[in-house]
Amino acid sequence: MCSLWDYLLTDPLVAALAGCRRASEGNVFHLGSSDVERFGDVQEVTVDVGYFCRPSEHIVIVANQQSFLPIRTTCHLLNASLPVPRSQEDNRRLMDEFAPFLDACSPGSIYKLWLGIRDEIEEGTWVDGETNEPLAFLNFQHPFPNGGLRHSCAHMIDLGTWADVPCSVKTCGACSMARSDFLFLRGLCFDKEHETYFRIDGYVEGRPLFRGYYHHVIVWQRAENRWLLRDLRINNTVAWLGMRDEAKYPLGYHVWLLTGVPCVEEETTEIPLSLSICANNQFMCKSGHCIEHAYRCNLRYDCQDGSDEDECDIVAVNSAYRRHLPPRGLGDTALELVPSLMLTRVASVDDMEMALDLEFIVAKTWRDDRLLFRHLHVANKTLIPDREVSKIWTPRILILNVEGGQMKHLDSSVVIRSAKNATLPNFNDINRDLLYPGADNPITLSHQYAGRFTCAFDLYVYPFDVQLCSVDLGLPWADGSTLFAEFGGTAKYIGPEDLALYSVKHVALEVKPGGTHIQLKFELHRRPGMVLLSTFLPSLLLLAVSWATLFVRLELLQVRAIMSLTTLLVLYTLFTNFSRTMPNTAAIKLIDVWFFCVIFLLFLNIMVHIFIEDLIPASDRKVMTVAPADAKAQPTKRWKREKVVGIYRLFIYPAIFILVNLILGLMVLLY
Repeated sequence: MCSLWDYLLTDPLVAALAGCRRASEGNVFHLGSSDVERFGDVQEVTVDVGYFCRPSEHIVIVANQQSFLPIRTTCHLLNASLPVPRSQEDNRRLMDEFAPFLDACSPGSIYKLWLGIRDEIEEGTWVDGETNEPLAFLNFQHPFPNGGLRHSCAHMIDLGTWADVPCSVKTCGACSMARSDFLFLRGLCFDKEHETYFRIDGYVEGRPLFRGYYHHVIVWQRAENRWLLRDLRINNTVAWLGMRDEAKYPLGYHVWLLTGVPCVEEETTEIPLSLSICANNQFMCKSGHCIEHAYRCNLRYDCQDGSDEDECDIVAVNSAYRRHLPPRGLGDTALELVPSLMLTRVASVDDMEMALDLEFIVAKTWRDDRLLFRHLHVANKTLIPDREVSKIWTPRILILNVEGGQMKHLDSSVVIRSAKNATLPNFNDINRDLLYPGADNPITLSHQYAGRFTCAFDLYVYPFDVQLCSVDLGLPWADGSTLFAEFGGTAKYIGPEDLALYSVKHVALEVKPGGTHIQLKFELHRRPGMVLLSTFLPSLLLLAVSWATLFVRLELLQVRAIMSLTTLLVLYTLFTNFSRTMPNTAAIKLIDVWFFCVIFLLFLNIMVHIFIEDLIPASDRKVMTVAPADAKAQPTKRWKREKVVGIYRLFIYPAIFILVNLILGLMVLLY
């Protein structure tokens, strides 16, 4: 449909017109609405706009005698398939296309041309070899098909009818392809992308001619058994490719010999070129097959020749890169490292040495806009191998509070966790790997360490103490070119929360002023259960035993004194053994106050048992007095002693004990 406009068409409209998705009448001229004068015998036909974009089949004859599988592989490399006639008209058109090669293919044999049909799935049921759809049209000539498991493929014979044959027979073939399909020649220095487009257009010396969009062609030279890349503007051969196997086409990756290319260095005699159907969003295997970029360098062979796992370097470094210089931050400021610290395990806590055995991971994330990356995975993080890490700048850190400077490095890794803003390389590049800018895809360096760290334990409220410990990290540079980011850092603990004696809580990250030091802080909450059972409970029981001696008859001084003294000795032994398990510090702990109070109470009990006897003179124990029956009883020294002991055991002793516990409990809560 012819139309003219007097204004510039928009890109979406041009795309819709070219794709036959829309019809638009020009405001200057439109063939359907304008008056035109007809000359000669003109026949007018009205068709839908989609008619102009209808698929059109193109048959390419592969005039080399090969078995079924190699012929089919050649067709696949051309984005084509072996022909499958669906009607007598299709069969006749295929025979007409093949007619010029009838004598050259399998001379002396009636078997001439491979068809894309097979019956290996079910004997006698012929299907399309690509789609496995049963065929409604069959053109076998009697006595064919012969049947049998060996005769699973089909030929077109010289009469245009079909015959079933073994798939190992060698003969010519044909490829059915769409006329709109292009091949792409990459590796030269074309100025326009359209110059890389090639398509099959006729034959030269029995082989297809690959014609470029402008003035380049690839032709077969039978005499020298080689393919020539020629420039028709200057009628000169640019490069040539020798082939040991005449049946092979110059498809895929090959190294061509140069005879002169202006954009190539003079001393260069070879140039790698690729010719394939692979579009920009695909990776080309060296064989010429195409796979999606997602399968490139995924640690699995997806190309038949395994070339998708070749040249899998992640980092692209240019000649101006200097790995000893850190990249600059946004606005040419100091580079900010985003820290991430993960405490993986608290192996042990040594109260005596005031030290911890820890395992942790330190990760630093930054961006380097001087780098380009390849083969990044959208769904998973991409690991950079050590040999490539050695080419780029990476930050170093110092671990400041490790005990004795001893640190064990367990593992390290450098990963890229994103795959953003991918771009394609220049259309001339053979390597079609996507490029990812370093400015948009940050790098994360992780180190896993194990070591012994110091921690200043505060045991004042033991065993209800909470110890605040940390892993202190710093940057070794003092020039301000690299700093820790104040915001965005993370810290977490992934080990068990409850340890043997402690619970790990409140893990946090703190960036110190100046940005050169950070701390991974965490709290160790002592689990007091065992201490209560092994220390407080026995001391309470000893207090109870000592208190019970106040209920023993006053005449049994020896029993009361021995029991009270024994409890004091046992408690002192308990206190001594407990002190050996505590760090040697000059500071007084509340548990020391507790033991002192218990010892004081036990000592006070002993003093009461001993000095209560002074309330009764010696004569009162030996002289008996007689009083009349009606006389009133007089208070005696014995009555005073029992009263004093009763008041002490029921009021004074419990009051002291309760007061001590209230004071100590209040001090624990307020600390």
